[in-house]
Amino acid sequence: MTPGRWFVLGLGIVGIAWSAPLIRLADPAPVLAIAALRLTVASPAMIGYVAFQGGVGDLRNTTRRDRIALVLAALALAVHFVLWVAALQRTSVVTGVVLVTMQPIFVGLGAWLFLREPPTRAIVVGSAVALLGAALLAGDDLGDRGSLEGDLLALLGGLMASAYLVIGRRARRSLSTASYGASVYTMTALFLLIAVAVTRTPLLGLETHSYVAILAVAIVSQLIGHNAMNWALGFLPAAMVAVAILGEPVGATLIAAIVLDEVPTLLELAGAAVVLIGVYIALRHAQPVSPPEPAATEPASVGETAGRPAAKQAG
Repeated sequence: MTPGRWFVLGLGIVGIAWSAPLIRLADPAPVLAIAALRLTVASPAMIGYVAFQGGVGDLRNTTRRDRIALVLAALALAVHFVLWVAALQRTSVVTGVVLVTMQPIFVGLGAWLFLREPPTRAIVVGSAVALLGAALLAGDDLGDRGSLEGDLLALLGGLMASAYLVIGRRARRSLSTASYGASVYTMTALFLLIAVAVTRTPLLGLETHSYVAILAVAIVSQLIGHNAMNWALGFLPAAMVAVAILGEPVGATLIAAIVLDEVPTLLELAGAAVVLIGVYIALRHAQPVSPPEPAATEPASVGETAGRPAAKQAG
């Protein structure tokens, strides 16, 4: 692997690791405002990139069922972002990020329930280990109702992100990575803006630091982080993909400790380590789940490259 690809991979890990701390820095902005503005900033940039690359025609290759899958995937992603932001406003960064990182396990179980792809022994063992770690993280929050609510929201956020990945696999068969991302991001932004209008959540009049943090998470985490990971991971073996994915919670914890002065407790560190070990087992030794064929001219996405249940793409 060339130094340039190492650099892009590192850039992706650092970018997504900043997501949770930046969302925390956007406080006290409303949950819907943070989620909607993040996607509203990111989607036009993705559309512009796809249009520049001449990839708009990809949508003509989609069937009616593909387009329905796109809409449902965007809806699941919108709910994920809302739950994810709400979780980070209620629980610690390390707990929130680690619980959401359980997505690959949820994807494997979801593929079993909805796509009739039985889980491998690695998925079963990894799930059991990760659940033990999740219990340790929740145990650290016993007696703190707000934090326990945050833990639950983080788990639900991981489930919705997994639903997004499982549902979106169908549409990805006929779309390039960039076209798929632009389509889903745009529809997700529309869903969130509708929710903002219905709930009358203010988008104007927020504190300046909130706008700066939201803009930063849209650019650094959404556009640079996720896109860098998608590009670089197209050239990586499965073992390296697993390690790269697990770099996000480690990086987010370090950033939170430095920037937010949020030092994790020993029980949080223990629980986080157990969860990440479980996720690693599932990612490292799981068998392929018949991933969609990537576009011939661009690298596959994280899950496709690994030959594993699709890895974390949101957060």
